[in-house]
This record gives sequence, structure tokens and C-alpha cells, in this order.
Amino acid sequence: MIRIALLACLALATACKSKSNASDQGAKTAEPVKAKEPVKPAGTPPPTGDVPALRWTDSDGELLLATGEGNKLEGPCGLTGTISATEVELGAGSKQTWTVIERTGNKFSLPRLDWVIEVSPEGTVTHKRGGTETQLGVVKGIDGDDKKLAWFGALVIAAPLIQHKVGIESLDGSTQFYVQGAADLRAWDVRGKGGERVAHKLRDDPRPVFETKAAFDQSKVTVSRDMGKTYVVDVQRVDDALKGAFAADRLTIVEQDTGELALQDGKKLTPFARLTSRAKCRAHDQAVTALLWVYLDTEGMTKRLATAGKVK
Repeated sequence: MIRIALLACLALATACKSKSNASDQGAKTAEPVKAKEPVKPAGTPPPTGDVPALRWTDSDGELLLATGEGNKLEGPCGLTGTISATEVELGAGSKQTWTVIERTGNKFSLPRLDWVIEVSPEGTVTHKRGGTETQLGVVKGIDGDDKKLAWFGALVIAAPLIQHKVGIESLDGSTQFYVQGAADLRAWDVRGKGGERVAHKLRDDPRPVFETKAAFDQSKVTVSRDMGKTYVVDVQRVDDALKGAFAADRLTIVEQDTGELALQDGKKLTPFARLTSRAKCRAHDQAVTALLWVYLDTEGMTKRLATAGKVK
């Protein structure tokens, strides 16, 4: 628009200059062309009636968001909030206006963003961006009702408000990390006590990317959840640095009911760290895996166990 206005002014100036040769009255000044105000998106009109009972679960069947008990909005891992015809709030201070979302039939999007979330008649939720489609689970309770479908826009806005924060610290309190991430925590970010980033993992990454390097090759260490509250550390001890950092090729970590993490050696359990802000849910299972991966892959089990007998 600015370029068009500029070209228009230049054309007027040229015409006026040619006429000034034949007249001593001077060229008249053209009035400036006013730029049009950008059109504000219409968004979605606030729905009417009571909040319907909707339940959105991820691809593993774990809860993402649910409504239906008055104005209560329920998230994963005990997270709760409220929902109205215009706003959603999930967690302390995480309030957003949700009617900014644009809806075309069963498709939801935000102005100036290149993604669309589509809900099939069966309730399957799909994220579409360019030529890529990602399944985002299933929503139940819409039942082909257009008025109920309109309320799903609130859940689309509320989903990014899901923010987990789970911590790990050595028993003497000298080392502290926390993991943060949204929804199912398949993507996450781990930071130190001072807020510095230590490692992060995107959804499609096979392993984390470390900002803080260790004395050994971090790509040779993998942490995974076995079953229940048991986690496995697999180490390719191909050199002296890895052999010095880890005592075996495979180590088993047990999460105890007290929140402490212990190295298992037969029947013997040796606590070496504790978890903070841990809830019983699938997302936080992912969080523990991430925290162990970073905690052990920055200094190694040998150094971390040095503080095992020291309690803060």
C-alpha cells in the first residue's frame, strides 16, 4: 500500500511540473493518499447456551482438555481452569480470549497463521500446515452438533496454555534442573537453576540437543522409560571417558514413592536425586525421562552418585 501511494504521488508531481512551464501559478499540491486501515478479522461469535461436555484426548488416549462441569476446564496432570463464552483460563494467570479464532465449518485457524485444525465427523482432530498433517487425538461430545463444535475453538486456544514444569535436584541441593513443555511433553526444554538452557528436544527429534557439553560423548547415552516407575540408562562405553562416567553398559533407575530416584543394583537401591512438582500422569512420565537424560548426560552417573549420600 505504501509503495502504491508513493507511485501515485510521483505521477502527480511529474504532471504538475510539466504544467508549471506554461503557468506561473505553480503546481497545486496533491492531497496525500491515506493508507487503508487493515481489516480486523471477524473471529468467532461467542457461542450461546451452557458449556457442553467435551473431552479431547491425545493419540495415546491421555487427557488434553475436558469441559462440562459448569465453567470448569480440566487439563492433564491435575491442571484446572475456567471457560466462558469468550475467555479460557488454565493455570494461574494464563487467561486468553478465544473468540479471536476463525472457524469455517469444522476448520479452525488464527489470523495470519498458516495452520488449520480440522475436526472430522468422528471427532478426529488433525493439524494441517502446508502439505503436512499431524494427528492430535480425538474429541468426544460434539455428536454432530454445530453449537457444540463451536465450543471446540476454546480448546484450540487453551491447548497452548498447558505448561508443565517438573524438577530434579541432587540430594544435597547443589544441582537443580527443571523441564518445561506443553501438552504431552514429547517436546521439551530443560533449564538449570539460573534459567540457563541445558538441553532441548523437538517433537521429531530422536534424542535431546545439549547446550552444555560433558567430558564424554553424550550421543552414546540413551535414557528410556521401561515400565511403571523404572527407567533404563543404556551406555555405549566405547572409550575411557564413557567408562569413567558410567559404571556399566546398562543401569536401572527406580522412582520411589517418596519422589527420590535410586540406582538399582540387584535388591539394593541407592538414592541419588529427588523429583519436584511431579504428578501421576503420562506427560510427567515423559518429564522424568527427560530429566534423567539431562541429569546423567551432563556429568555422568559416577559424578552424580558422589552426592548420593549427602542430604540437604
